[in-house]
Amino acid sequence: MARIFRVASEAFATSGFSGTSLNQIARDACCSKAIIHRYFGRKEDLYRQTLNTNYAELSRRETVQSFPAASSVEEMLQVILKDLFAFNQENPSFARLVAWENLAGAKYLKVGEARAAREPGLRKLRSLLDDAKRRGLVRSDLNVDHFVYALQALTVVYFSNRHTMEKLTGIRFGSRTTMEEFIAFYASILSKGIAKEKDRP
Repeated sequence: MARIFRVASEAFATSGFSGTSLNQIARDACCSKAIIHRYFGRKEDLYRQTLNTNYAELSRRETVQSFPAASSVEEMLQVILKDLFAFNQENPSFARLVAWENLAGAKYLKVGEARAAREPGLRKLRSLLDDAKRRGLVRSDLNVDHFVYALQALTVVYFSNRHTMEKLTGIRFGSRTTMEEFIAFYASILSKGIAKEKDRP
């Protein structure tokens, strides 16, 4: 079943829901459509499961909950961004899956299922930022939900646009060194925007 799921994830990431057929998935996974139906249901069910499994894995990978209290906002943001970059690097289909679903207007996403998969990770991020507020590290007027969205957006765009931007700029976006530089850069500029004035780098 793991093979079917891997093949389906890559197919949906490459061609989206409409451009992918169960016949194609069955052929590439060396199984029958009947097997796919038995274990995953309809194409819509399999597609949603690929999305939700990615969301759940991202939530699981976010280790900020076990991270001790950061001494600075910039340090805290580096920890968050390292988790987000590591997940996207190891799951290259994620940015493409999300892009396809957004192009479809989130037509196939079941809100309850998707939120259940993603909420644990978002809760960790909100908790860390709320704690930074209480400790006086972060501006009291920070909208935590907006900032969490900004973190996610910066990270996903880095991976979804890196191929075109690499050709336009010559920057090697796939290299570990470049990723580390961007993590440090993002953490630096974002911390200037949310840190209390006395704590800004």
